[in-house]
Amino acid sequence: ARMIFSLLPVKTGLVLSMDRTNWKFGEFNINILMLGITYKGIAFPLIFSLLPKRGNSNWEERKKIMERFIRLFGA
Repeated sequence: ARMIFSLLPVKTGLVLSMDRTNWKFGEFNINILMLGITYKGIAFPLIFSLLPKRGNSNWEERKKIMERFIRLFGA
């Protein structure tokens, strides 16, 4: 996460974005919750979590990924 952030040419005025995607690979569900930083309309992934279920993320899962971001970058 820090390496990706260090590659961005600016460090201020950036926007965080969170997204969840679910794929099915055979019988296996791949459900990823991702937190990224947006620069010029493109979100660069910083932190992700594989969710052990199908469907939407819940508040606790979103909170945990934000807490990981805060531990790495501060509030």
